[in-house]
Amino acid sequence: MLWGAGIAVLPDLDVFIPYDNDLDSMTFHRSWTHSWLLHTMVAPAMAALLYRFDKTFSFALWWLLIWLVLFTHAGLDALTVYGTQLFWPFMPPPVSGGSVFIIDPTYTVPLLAGFIAILLWPQRRRSDKIMRYGLAFSCFYLLWGFGAQQWITQQTEQALTQQNIEYNNMQVSATAFNTLLWRILVVGDDYYYEGFRSLLDDGQKLTFQRYDRGGELIEASKQLAAFQRIEWFTNGLFKLDKQGEQIIATDLRMGMEPDYFFRFSLAEDNGHGVVPAIPNRVRVESNREQGIRWVWQRIWNPAVEFDFAPRVNR
Repeated sequence: MLWGAGIAVLPDLDVFIPYDNDLDSMTFHRSWTHSWLLHTMVAPAMAALLYRFDKTFSFALWWLLIWLVLFTHAGLDALTVYGTQLFWPFMPPPVSGGSVFIIDPTYTVPLLAGFIAILLWPQRRRSDKIMRYGLAFSCFYLLWGFGAQQWITQQTEQALTQQNIEYNNMQVSATAFNTLLWRILVVGDDYYYEGFRSLLDDGQKLTFQRYDRGGELIEASKQLAAFQRIEWFTNGLFKLDKQGEQIIATDLRMGMEPDYFFRFSLAEDNGHGVVPAIPNRVRVESNREQGIRWVWQRIWNPAVEFDFAPRVNR
């Protein structure tokens, strides 16, 4: 159990690798350490090392166990919205599934209960049952989340067609700590749309709020290396806006209007042209606690509103 837990942590140790700026720190996280190709290559070497010191399993079984630990770590991360580079060193946009929130107690607690039971009482049949049932439930929960996401996605596509909303990219993602309420992000050239849909909504029309994406700033900044990096990492799900002379890039996938986790200073525009800036993170005041409370209320009540951002009239 402890060998498995220790190996499972290894891919996330990349957070301790220093980078030149905050944008690199964000976009290189979950890259080579989360690559399925690299996991397949290193698993036999790690198995040989462990088998030398621990003969509990055969070399072949160590190999399989280590590969599964690494492979499922990256696969689970890819189901979240952050973005995981499963196919590094090939560079398609990171996989950003969004079918489960990055922290979800419904998924984690059953696995944790099984881990603790086996660790403390390894010879008891009840511990074995707790682990098996916990694993089965967690796997079912992931399938449930994926199925719910596809259902909301289908509803969203129908609503967008009915409302004549044109778009380039769309993401349906689970909101904080649950798979009942889903956030819908729709991005076009000049605008982006945000909507929410609960599995408990009973026939209500799916509505969206429209916001300015910063089309002119995008046109002026698209040659910048930092711009191209965040466009690739988010698969186009970002916006630009100005604060004074600063041009700020916001990852629209993580957070909800107007509170987002990742905002970076890309450039400065003093009226004489766009000058690249060091793409470090811009800190802003957050309404995160209020947002979490709203998520819980919105699951049950579609009339609850949460919106502090300026809208663009349609």
